[in-house]
Amino acid sequence: MASVSACGLPSAGSPQEAGDFLRSSLHCESIDIASPPEVQRVEAMGMTGINGGGECEDPADGGGDVDFLTIENMEAFQTAVRGDKDEQDDLMIGDDFAVDPSSDDQRRQLLKSGLLFLNCTPDFKAPSGRSADDGEIDGCATTDYSDDLD
Repeated sequence: MASVSACGLPSAGSPQEAGDFLRSSLHCESIDIASPPEVQRVEAMGMTGINGGGECEDPADGGGDVDFLTIENMEAFQTAVRGDKDEQDDLMIGDDFAVDPSSDDQRRQLLKSGLLFLNCTPDFKAPSGRSADDGEIDGCATTDYSDDLD
């Protein structure tokens, strides 16, 4: 089971532990751990700093499968995300893993479970009543706010 890091975010340590976190949070029917060639394909598409990943299949709330990545270098990962606008839509992170939820219900449940949104929008400021902390690199923040979440 995922632990909580010193900064308060859930920490997984391995793809299996990240999958266990999602199984607990989203009640996935199964977890499919990515093979090394699958991880290499994600890296080849420009997603750096990762060392594994997988998919939460058939979460209880529906909304579609949920992809996740385990991160060995958060600075490199956030740099890659900041450079790819397509990867910035409601990506959520723990201390050492990232999750790409596919529905607002999943996003809400993951927020309750301790994950935060990674926001790399230039000059982002969270609205009043919401939190935002500096990310690992300039230009990224972790926040409990998403303008897409209704």
